[in-house]
Amino acid sequence: MNLQVIVLSLFVALCSPVFAESSASSLPRKDSAITPEVEAAVESLIESKKLFGAVTLVAQSGKIRHLHPQGRRSVRGKALMTSDSIFRIHSMTKAIVSAAALQQLEKGKYQLSDPVSRFIPEFEKLTVLSADGKPKPAKKVMTIEDLFRHTSGLSYGFTAPPALEKYYEGADFWSGDWDQFMGVLTKIPLVHEPGESWNYGLSTDVLGRLVEIWSGQSLDQYLQEHIFNPLKMKDTGFWIRNETDAKRMVTMQFSTPDGLKAAGDQALKKAMKKPSIMSGGGGLYSTAGDYYQFLQMIADGGTRNGDQFLKPETVALMTSDQLPEKVKNIFFGKEQRLGTGFGLGFSVVTSDTAGWDDVARPGEFGWGGAASCHYWVSPVDENLIVITLEQTMPYNWNLERALKPVIYSAIRK
Repeated sequence: MNLQVIVLSLFVALCSPVFAESSASSLPRKDSAITPEVEAAVESLIESKKLFGAVTLVAQSGKIRHLHPQGRRSVRGKALMTSDSIFRIHSMTKAIVSAAALQQLEKGKYQLSDPVSRFIPEFEKLTVLSADGKPKPAKKVMTIEDLFRHTSGLSYGFTAPPALEKYYEGADFWSGDWDQFMGVLTKIPLVHEPGESWNYGLSTDVLGRLVEIWSGQSLDQYLQEHIFNPLKMKDTGFWIRNETDAKRMVTMQFSTPDGLKAAGDQALKKAMKKPSIMSGGGGLYSTAGDYYQFLQMIADGGTRNGDQFLKPETVALMTSDQLPEKVKNIFFGKEQRLGTGFGLGFSVVTSDTAGWDDVARPGEFGWGGAASCHYWVSPVDENLIVITLEQTMPYNWNLERALKPVIYSAIRK
């Protein structure tokens, strides 16, 4: 092959839509119908000191229409937010790990009805919290489907009832290996019998461990090979690999009565150290551009860049309500998310959400992360994808609630 042909081939590759979209997914984009409204809403939150900075992304019909950074990467620093800023995305990890687990379902490694104990023996004899607050032997078997849809009875400390708070708050899950993790977790009584209710907790962390068992790879290796590399998610992982990437990391902030306060340096030090075990429920760091690649693959029915990651019927399990009929909607204590169910990886709008989310569209699916990150996808709006990334603790709805009506209004003009 002569030099002219090589140059021409390279030119064609660089100009191809696949290469252009993947390589440019972290470059700022502005849309005259969307960007001014979004900018104004974000700036209002920054001026009111509810937010120090954010990255917002809006895509529709397979194209990024808006990708824009605003504010700073830290409340105490001068570095400006950039489109490729790196965020701890916490529970936005769950959908990715759920997709990985469903790849293993397609390979025939398990059935959704299989008991978790078939693969992790510690789950053989579980207890459940009784009406008198004491543990009793569980009558029902926890299935793998329960892990996907959060009907397992597992919890977090902040979602556990008062009688179980002490178990979770004093539990050492993460300092050892998986044997320690499972040994500690399975000694804590379940919040409810498996399949009987919905409770947000460590279910996807167990699912992440199952991916390791089924695939024979560590979770980070599996995701890198089967999701991150083929989707060109170059900035996504369980830890920050080098000092250059560390400079793009957004600092965690805490909302206090006296305003936003920056977290200490420990978070960055922890971020740059490879974890002993990978949290499938909340361990990933990522960027708006990277996470968009994953969501676009889901919106496109499991395919992206010519690769099939999941079958369309498998994606349908993720993006449609899979809760038992007795569980009408998901909830966090008194916070009832009306008209909202849960699929095998995402929350799903199933019916009228009046009083909870007056703007949500039927079929909309999404979730968020503990530092107030959010995302949602609306299939009926030409696969509208919205990602809002910030690092504000404790969790709040400020950014999503400010942007949702603005964005829906803008795309319908």
